[in-house]
Amino acid sequence: MRNKNIIKKSDKHHRLLGIFLALIAISLAFAVEQIIQPEYWIKSLFKVSAFLGSIIIYSAYTKEKLTETIRLHKIEKAKPLLFCMFLFFVGIAVAFLIFKNQLDLVNIKHNLTNKENLTKENCLFAFSYIIFCNSFLEECFFRGFIFRLFKSKKIGALFGSVVFSLYHIGIFITWFNPFIFTLALIGLTIVGLFLQWLVEKYDTILASYITHACANIGINIIGILLIFDIITPS
Repeated sequence: MRNKNIIKKSDKHHRLLGIFLALIAISLAFAVEQIIQPEYWIKSLFKVSAFLGSIIIYSAYTKEKLTETIRLHKIEKAKPLLFCMFLFFVGIAVAFLIFKNQLDLVNIKHNLTNKENLTKENCLFAFSYIIFCNSFLEECFFRGFIFRLFKSKKIGALFGSVVFSLYHIGIFITWFNPFIFTLALIGLTIVGLFLQWLVEKYDTILASYITHACANIGINIIGILLIFDIITPS
């Protein structure tokens, strides 16, 4: 292991600062999403500023290398990850087919086209940003930054995964009925724990990032099919 990934007891105030910064960043990003509700690109810029800003402030205060704060190392022996990438991509497609009739596709399309202002002209660019940039930012924040703020790896993994789940479910809360909402909440928490396991196994967020990105590819394909009316909500 290239670092212990757990802050020493003498650095308790660093942990508290990091947790405070993380919670503020999440709260602000969530408030912008639910209350202000700007167009997609303004919202994304704010999220990048909040998440990345908290990481940079923490790194500067603790005088720690930014790459160590987010646990960004070169990935080694990545071939086994190909199965995880395939599993996440296919898993999204299978889940959609199973629960398609329980999803409010009309509302989902309305959110994408009216709330997010996505069109046939700009959605491919927006979805590319989600896959390559947003996935990386979230892994830096939830799996790299938040996890290391706790002395216990188990608590760090669980806290980061639950917050990751709540943040995303809060954004998409109007898409699901209560049953699907509960399943999504539990499912995203399990996904977060699995992604954290990948980070531990490979000692880099790149492992969780490329897996996360593959899941987003599957999700965004569904979004494209809705926007281009290839899937027609009933």
